Amino acid sequence: MHYWIPGTVFATLLLSGCSLWTAPETTTAQTKSNVKELAVPVGLKAPKTPAQYDIPAKVAAGVRGDDMELRAPMQVLAVSTNARVEEDDKEVRVFFERNEFTGDLMPFLTSNITDFFAEQKIELTKTSATSWQSGWVSEYEETGWWWWKSESLTQESRFNIEFEPRTHGRTVAVKVQLAGHKYADSAKTITPIAQRREEVHFLNRIIDKVATVELARIQEAKAKLPDVLLTRATNDKNEAVLLTTQSLEVAWTQLELLFEHLSLQVSDLNRTDYVYYVTFTKPEAGFWDALWGSEEQPVLPIAEGEYQLALSKTDKGTAIKWRDKNGNALDQATVDAIYEVFVATIRKTKVEL
Repeated sequence: MHYWIPGTVFATLLLSGCSLWTAPETTTAQTKSNVKELAVPVGLKAPKTPAQYDIPAKVAAGVRGDDMELRAPMQVLAVSTNARVEEDDKEVRVFFERNEFTGDLMPFLTSNITDFFAEQKIELTKTSATSWQSGWVSEYEETGWWWWKSESLTQESRFNIEFEPRTHGRTVAVKVQLAGHKYADSAKTITPIAQRREEVHFLNRIIDKVATVELARIQEAKAKLPDVLLTRATNDKNEAVLLTTQSLEVAWTQLELLFEHLSLQVSDLNRTDYVYYVTFTKPEAGFWDALWGSEEQPVLPIAEGEYQLALSKTDKGTAIKWRDKNGNALDQATVDAIYEVFVATIRKTKVEL
């Protein structure tokens, strides 16, 4: 049997009344205080105030939404190994440096430019010995979905491409400028930020072409290198060393690329004397490697602990001497076993050592 007790309900409502009837919130108006401009004493100059953080005049005037360009300017991406950009350059420009894979820069860049336009099926007209003008480059927007997809023209642009070779011939700047532009909507005009975005985007496409060709040449040159340059030898103290025909600087950088694959962790280094201080920890077999039968990584035949790898210049290249943590050279048998693991790892990682 259920009993209804009105008094109990009433008391409960009184106790919880603070959550049922809330008092109106009171707000207090605060007056905004404006900071006065700095008063400069007579005879002194006011400090320069940077303008890069100023609110644009259009924004201050209340322009919003579609009436203003909200996208950030694009950046020139110097992805090619021989390319660079200069900070605060007002022009849309990239600088290419001559290296062993480019040869003479002007013929190299000219060939890449003409190939790029041919691949993209864009008309190219030579206007001078170092400049060209493109035909109309069209951009489309995909509309619809599934079977009803279609592309509609959004804008067309034309560009001037100019080479600026330096007198020494080792540097050539490539500059892109918008020569003409039109939107599909004739009432729409291009803004300065949008113009620079189009110029940078087109220059980045050219840089990507140069980087692709250069990468192919680097891979081709690497394929011609001997499989492994590393051999076993002894130094003038009759200590066992590993000998490579690479220069000291190249051997120093290439050796570091092997450490992760050999389970070596660099704890310190002496760049002046060309010594790496490393710690060896035997790797554990991974679960997924065992499950899928992956090829086992060769393991160094040494005890876990601290070691030193000292590099020195010789008349035949660079000698790499293994030492224990106290600086004592490892014996011939241990270095011979290390050599076998080094060779297998070099072949696997394609390191130039």
